[in-house]
Amino acid sequence: MEIYLDNAATTRLCEPALRASEEAYKIYANPSSVHFAGIEAEKLVSASRKKLLSVIGGEKTGTLVFTGCGTESNALALFGAAYAKKANINKNIIISDSEHPSVYKAAEELKDRGFEIREVKTRKGTIRPEELSALIDGNTFLISIMTVNNETGALYGIKELCRISKEINPRLIFHTDATQAFMKTPIDVSDSGVDMATFSAHKIGGPKGVGVLYIKNRLITSRCVVPVLYGGGQEGGLRSGTENTAGIYAFSAAAEYGKARFDEDISNITHLSEHITKGLTAAGVRINRPEDHVPHIISATLPGIKSEVMLRFLSAKGICISSGSACSSHHPGISRSLQAFGLSSRDADCTVRISLFRGNTLQDADSLIINIEEGIKTLIKMRK
Repeated sequence: MEIYLDNAATTRLCEPALRASEEAYKIYANPSSVHFAGIEAEKLVSASRKKLLSVIGGEKTGTLVFTGCGTESNALALFGAAYAKKANINKNIIISDSEHPSVYKAAEELKDRGFEIREVKTRKGTIRPEELSALIDGNTFLISIMTVNNETGALYGIKELCRISKEINPRLIFHTDATQAFMKTPIDVSDSGVDMATFSAHKIGGPKGVGVLYIKNRLITSRCVVPVLYGGGQEGGLRSGTENTAGIYAFSAAAEYGKARFDEDISNITHLSEHITKGLTAAGVRINRPEDHVPHIISATLPGIKSEVMLRFLSAKGICISSGSACSSHHPGISRSLQAFGLSSRDADCTVRISLFRGNTLQDADSLIINIEEGIKTLIKMRK
């Protein structure tokens, strides 16, 4: 028996994406080649770009640069914007204090290289517009704030934050890591006003190894973003390297499939989330729920049991959940996001993340609740 409830880390490959990848693997030529086989491969890449732009609402305002993952897309956004203009050196970048490691580690590196990094707080999963406004000045050239927090599920209200930021400094670039938001909350990059947005295939039923960065047209025409990978000049010169044709085509298939069943998926996920929240609360587990949140992520603090211990207990029962961001599992420590949310180091160390996606059932939810209840009783007894 396997009950997979770690979908914020990665999701199962959906059938449309699997079929699309199998179809595209037969078109094996390099999309940059000018012969007929290369042209066929390039058609798949172009069609996928157009389809994905339509799904995110960006077909009239920008383009997509295909990358190897969400982390690379974030790197292109931050380093690409930072080094686009010599005048940016010594100016400031604003991020939240709860960003994914691919953003805050990039920001730390940029700080070491002479850029000023400012952080806006996310207490209880909320960014106060007035606190963000107070950080912005004429030397702010880039803001990067995630749409949805990958550990707490907090939904940060990017449209309003973007609007306020540009009222203060119309020249700044606003980037959002929308990886955890895609197919979990409505996305429209044109309506939100963002200049750049990161997405990743494997969070929505697509394959690993494919990400995209949406870039508004004005940034490209004014050369406000430069590449971080140099070589053959693929992707409009912004990301060199042979495109992953099959992965890209599968990504677009997963996005199209997700869009078609979005309402059904969200309805099911919301019902399961409420059921799990109610059951775990009755079992003595504290739910860390932001005021504005997406339903697919549940942050739960156990009563005096370390998350790693509970994870191993549940894993032995065939249940997969997480203690936080999968991208940080190789560098264990107290979660930066949970501390920013307001948890003590002790509580953060006892907090697990349950994340849902299509395919999860009420039976999965009940099994999780029963086994966490059993785990609490068993593990507390073992400590005595």
